[in-house]
Amino acid sequence: MADNDSPKAELASLRAEVDEIDQQIILLLGVRFRCTDMIGELKQAHGMDLVDAKRESQQVARIRRLAEEAGVPPALAETILREVIDTVVDHHTRLRERPYS
Repeated sequence: MADNDSPKAELASLRAEVDEIDQQIILLLGVRFRCTDMIGELKQAHGMDLVDAKRESQQVARIRRLAEEAGVPPALAETILREVIDTVVDHHTRLRERPYS
């Protein structure tokens, strides 16, 4: 019976670890979005372009390199980063389109 409990206990422990990691990822995304909100406000206040293609390209290369170093598929990391960037740009676009901005 103990042999059957051990894998179940280990699985539960590993799943709890994954849950904690997921929570940390979401918390960090929240911090990132707050920071990009401030960037968007700064850009809007100074009439700067929403998108900086050069910066975006540098970020993609950086994220791919970091992913590779961390043992994460670089294509996955790029897909995630692009989704985050697209979400931020969409949010900034909507803010600029408000009639009272």
